[in-house]
Amino acid sequence: MKKFILTVLIIFSIFSINVLAQEEYLRGKILKLEDCLSPEEEVEELKEIMLYSVVIDEGPRKGDTILVEFPIYREEAFNINVKEGDRVVLYYEVDEEGNEKYYIADIDKRLGICYLTGIFVLIVLIIAKFKGFKAMVALLLVILFIYKLFLPKIIEGYSPILLSVIVALFASVITIYLMTGFNKKGIVAILGSFGGVIIAGGLSYIFVNSMRLTGYVTTETLNSASMLVGIDVKEMISAGVILGSMGAVMDVAMSIASALNELKEKNRYLHSRELFYSGMRIGSDIIGTMINTLILAYIGSSLMTSIFIYMQKDQYPSIRILNFESIVVEILRAFCGSIGILVAVPFTAYIASRIYSKK
Repeated sequence: MKKFILTVLIIFSIFSINVLAQEEYLRGKILKLEDCLSPEEEVEELKEIMLYSVVIDEGPRKGDTILVEFPIYREEAFNINVKEGDRVVLYYEVDEEGNEKYYIADIDKRLGICYLTGIFVLIVLIIAKFKGFKAMVALLLVILFIYKLFLPKIIEGYSPILLSVIVALFASVITIYLMTGFNKKGIVAILGSFGGVIIAGGLSYIFVNSMRLTGYVTTETLNSASMLVGIDVKEMISAGVILGSMGAVMDVAMSIASALNELKEKNRYLHSRELFYSGMRIGSDIIGTMINTLILAYIGSSLMTSIFIYMQKDQYPSIRILNFESIVVEILRAFCGSIGILVAVPFTAYIASRIYSKK
């Protein structure tokens, strides 16, 4: 029965996501290089124009072979490295005279994504078997919840912090329920993880306001300011802290809840105080690696920003670097998330000592 329910949930998750196709983008495959042309006009940035024959793989003109001009720029960073046999994304437009013009927009990376996803799913199923299957179901449901509720409601103007709290609660409940069920261990893990995340989000909210952060962290955000009208951009920082720390905090809470449950099962006469101190000792061993995991994850996600700052360290003093909003936000995320992990340890240990000691 449980397998049937999980299968239904997967099917519901997959088919509930509406993929909106953009008609002006098509998939194609490069057959061969036909010619190499010089620009008709002297353009400093443009080096040459490659003429490729491309077969269209979808749409009303599927199977047709067309010639596509592909510009090569002098600055290598602007070029897309394509070659014969590559599957590409074609963009086409119709001019005023009704003629179609095709361009190579990018290399089609969907096949690589499918392979990577397949490897991930296969390894999870081999190692974790049915529990891994349930974990992937939980992940699909959380992604669906974010796609269907979290993102649309933020665009509609609802509080990102409130919505992220709802997502965090949903993620912890659905994940832990599928892993352990609504028993004592599951309830302890849910309460512990939720408590740590709330502390992390609340702390980030306090410091976002006290440091007068705007939420416009990147240049892309500033350039898209007109699209963000009605969205509380500043609250997005705290919402990101809540969602970003959710997985690590849930991991800590589940580990402590499970370990203390095993201790209580082995010794039913273990006093609640002894159970609490056991949880604290177990948590202290977990904290070091989990904090490193979280902070290194944030450093890895902002690695290019860190490189740019390091390259300009001689141009800007520390007083300026530590006041760049992009740097402050990353520091805020790392430390607030780590504090959430720290708080989750005593919080989970205390809840477990109280619940497990009850008859």
